[in-house]
Amino acid sequence: MTQIHSFDIEKDNTRGRKWSPYGQGGAGGPSAVFFSTTAGRVYSMFCLALLIFYFAVQRILIVEDSGDEFSSKRDDSGGWANQPVISSSGISNGGSMKEGWHTPIDHQRAQSLPVSNMIGTADVEMRESDLLMVISPLVSVPSHPRIEYEMYQGEPSSDDSTATVYSDDILYDMQTPHGMAFDFLLNRDKRPISSDESQIIQRFVLSLLFYATGGKDEVSPPESEKRSSGWDSSLAHFLTGLHECHWVKKSLEDQFWGILSIERDNDRRVGVTKCNSDMEVTEIRLADLNLIGFIPEEIKLLSKLESLDVQNNHLTGPIPVALGELDVLRYLSLDGNNFSGTIPDVFYDLSRLERAYLNFNDFVGAMPPSFCNLREEGVLKDLWSDCGGFPITCTCCTVCCDVVAQCNKMESQREGG
Repeated sequence: MTQIHSFDIEKDNTRGRKWSPYGQGGAGGPSAVFFSTTAGRVYSMFCLALLIFYFAVQRILIVEDSGDEFSSKRDDSGGWANQPVISSSGISNGGSMKEGWHTPIDHQRAQSLPVSNMIGTADVEMRESDLLMVISPLVSVPSHPRIEYEMYQGEPSSDDSTATVYSDDILYDMQTPHGMAFDFLLNRDKRPISSDESQIIQRFVLSLLFYATGGKDEVSPPESEKRSSGWDSSLAHFLTGLHECHWVKKSLEDQFWGILSIERDNDRRVGVTKCNSDMEVTEIRLADLNLIGFIPEEIKLLSKLESLDVQNNHLTGPIPVALGELDVLRYLSLDGNNFSGTIPDVFYDLSRLERAYLNFNDFVGAMPPSFCNLREEGVLKDLWSDCGGFPITCTCCTVCCDVVAQCNKMESQREGG
């Protein structure tokens, strides 16, 4: 006891006081009790915190595992980029197109998939079926020879010279603009598919127009990556997750004048430059964008189109006969391209057409009576063509050009310009 006492209570050599390592109360005093009680509480709280942290981590791991199995079908843009799709190599992400077109659903393979994948497969199959039902009857094969459509041309149906019995095959052929447009809507479009059939058709036609005129993106055929011409979707904000009425962008010219803070009277935006209150496309301007390829016959499905401007590009083939069905068209600018053949006589119903520019192309023959009738009726105010000597004969044109650069306003109608 004497040794314990001498250990617990010692004298402070400097002040002559008794010093205790446990405080003023000594080993058994109030401070010792307080210290031991506090340490116990701290230890208990620490253990409780560890326990809570352990269960929280376990919960997070369970949620993550569940999220991988039952992942959301929509991405942040409201689209279907994360939706699983059955391809020839199994399940793949709908946003990845490294192996080209996804083949139709393999039901025997799908039966062996997990429940979550089966749910995604059913959604994809339903969407695919719905799209085919709407789009397939509308497919038109180009009337002029094109290598990507070679195997489908020459087999028209009995009731429509532009329709084909190969509609479904074309939509699944990623070498064709139709196939790439259909694939975009089914697998890569970040905008949820509309329940409105007319909106589906409009979005498909604009996507088809993009690919048919040389539009390039990540799924374009390998040979298109080597070509120097064509245009990128970013030039007019095409193929974005926005509504197609917002597929529009200021031109480089507008941006230049904007930097200089100079206002311009002319609207030089490119893309879908105007829609009506029902979100139907009424104006398309794709001038000076280095377009190549052709204008698809499906352009006629944009029934509210009032203005089409594709001047100063490299488009080829004949004028689409379908343009004659755009009965509300007011402005048509095809000048400065490589269109060829004769101008079709299909414009009788374009009773609102005020301006048509067909100059600086490779047309031959005579201006069709349908255009001249519109001139005589006083509807068509401007009609330009290459009638300055050859190769077009026009008695009703307002301006005749010489195919190269010179254009002259006609004071009177005269044979051969």
